[in-house]
Amino acid sequence: MIRGMTVPDPAKTARAPAVTAEGEAFPSAPRRLHYVDTPVPPSGQSVTIAPGVRWGRIPLPLDLNHINVWLVETEGGCVVVDTGMAASIGKDAWEAIERDYFSQRPLRAVFITHIHPDHIGLANWLQERLGVPVMMSRRTYQLAHAMWSGEAQSHFNSAEQFFSSHGVTDALQIRSMFRPDRFARMTSGLPKVEQFIADEDSIRWGTGEWTALETNGHAEGHLCLSNPAARLLISGDQVLPTISSNISFMFHSTDPNPLGSYLASLQRLRALPEETLVLPAHGVPFRGLRQRIDDLTGHHEQQLDKLAALCVEPKVAVEVLPFMFRRELKDMHLFLAIGEALAHLEYLVHAGRVRRELRGGRVHYVSL
Repeated sequence: MIRGMTVPDPAKTARAPAVTAEGEAFPSAPRRLHYVDTPVPPSGQSVTIAPGVRWGRIPLPLDLNHINVWLVETEGGCVVVDTGMAASIGKDAWEAIERDYFSQRPLRAVFITHIHPDHIGLANWLQERLGVPVMMSRRTYQLAHAMWSGEAQSHFNSAEQFFSSHGVTDALQIRSMFRPDRFARMTSGLPKVEQFIADEDSIRWGTGEWTALETNGHAEGHLCLSNPAARLLISGDQVLPTISSNISFMFHSTDPNPLGSYLASLQRLRALPEETLVLPAHGVPFRGLRQRIDDLTGHHEQQLDKLAALCVEPKVAVEVLPFMFRRELKDMHLFLAIGEALAHLEYLVHAGRVRRELRGGRVHYVSL
């Protein structure tokens, strides 16, 4: 247990936001978003969500129990966006989709939005099974290659020192969360990438033209896909309807200010057409992109103001967790919460509102 953290009484926290594998539950107020009427497709099935685009769901063995996948029609078949995690329930779902849909529109390619295992996990399996090319950003491939080649071990060796410097007294609580072999267990291998997709690249699938938008913060190299003519946005994890995606600053981060990158990317997406239909990786497709972005931005601004006030007295990262999250944190949730707290604290440092001070081997954050 983190010193200073208390275990909430479940009876008193029934309305507290849940923490998922992506982040904290944070739905917009009723009527802020307009959800589609299309029923959620059962596992292993897909339904038309827009002209030339089908919505499928792949189950996940997590508390966040699904990922949405998008089947985009192209000449002579279809392209799928994201894949699910390397688990038998995910493979079973894809085999059902193969029988029911790929038999009519063969799979021609796999597009990956970002590095996280629920998105990239079955890319190699699908590639080997169906002999199709895989596309992703170069940064996503670099991260995946580091995990599979063993390069990540050097980061792992310094991880405990990183967490200790931010106030974690017992890294055994979260050690298994950042071991490189954990990523390998949740993925089916490193796919061969035949096309790297960069920011602003145009991709023509069938009669539609999609533009890749690099939107960092939640994951380095994260790509959304925008089709302005059809007013569609495949948002990956960058914009979710009921979850505030985890934004973490970690021992392996190369982005010094991931929350700054995330907030900037939201404003970029906010410029898309008003009636854009958002196709998120989790949850139900919706309209109201600008409202959702305003709600997410406001949520982070509130957290930043709260932390700036707390750091009038010097704080290490773990000391702010009870003020940011209203439930007990352990295992993956603790790991992500520390990263989220650090992303906010580092944002404040870059904004000139807080400074770092090294005291007794620990990083303290102090408001200016």
